Amino acid sequence: MKKKLTFIITLFTLLTHPILANTTTLPTQVEKEEKIVVQKDPIKSEVLVGFYGRPYTPSLGILGESHIDNVVKKLKEKKAYYDKELGENFDVKLAFHLIYGLATRDPGKDNDYIINLPHRTVMKYIKRAQEEGFAVIIDLQLAVYTPKEALKPVLKYLKYDNVHLALDPEFRIPKHRKYPPGKYIGHIFGDEVNEAQELISNYLIENNILEKKKLIVHMFHKRMLRKKELVKNYDNVELIYNIDGHGIGGIKVQIYNNLYSQNESLIADSGFKIFYKNDKKPLMTPRQILGLEAVGSRNIKRQPYYINYH
Repeated sequence: MKKKLTFIITLFTLLTHPILANTTTLPTQVEKEEKIVVQKDPIKSEVLVGFYGRPYTPSLGILGESHIDNVVKKLKEKKAYYDKELGENFDVKLAFHLIYGLATRDPGKDNDYIINLPHRTVMKYIKRAQEEGFAVIIDLQLAVYTPKEALKPVLKYLKYDNVHLALDPEFRIPKHRKYPPGKYIGHIFGDEVNEAQELISNYLIENNILEKKKLIVHMFHKRMLRKKELVKNYDNVELIYNIDGHGIGGIKVQIYNNLYSQNESLIADSGFKIFYKNDKKPLMTPRQILGLEAVGSRNIKRQPYYINYH
């Protein structure tokens, strides 16, 4: 049975993930039996709901599929949907999730395989988000850069109280540049996450920024964040592990539960990603994503804080 499950998950991942197809085989992770943990505090539980993508680039996510006015409208409709599904126990916040550093197969003039979003575009979304009461997440796909190197150019945006940061190890490649981003699954190490957090923390302290900032780390496989046990907490940085695999709902839940266990919950909050085009329909509902209802025979065991739609 284990071999059969391994074959199904591996085949499913390769067929649905456009980057990994015909390149990489992922081993199955066996889901451990754990007690389901959901928040039932009398105080409202905050949930952040974000639209992910790159402005003016429809192929990279819902955020870039239409004009900013339409994105705002759709986000507000999503909030209304969540409010209706979840009732009064949850406080739903909204976010623009911008792919700032986009990894490409072309090395470009800087030989770094990265195309950064123009400053004027970033500011357009930051200012509109301020008007709407939204958060903004600036996402970095790394390529040849370390997390610390990738973060340095965008630290300046942390002066805006609604701005947070994200790292995507999937598209990291070695400095030798012998293959482009996307050929293999990239990874970072626990000490590199600490370096990134320390960089952010020091910038906040040096610039008298009192707001705690979120740092999101994407992953859909345990090898994407290696030596995870080294990761530390910083008082002014809220670390979030965003589990962003796609496909069948039950498998998504299994991968989430394996990657975000009790040990991980002591260090970081969590996120859960929904793919409009790649997830098997029907899409998981807010109650299923938050572990309030099962997906088939499986439940989310630890309630995610950040739900992002691609």
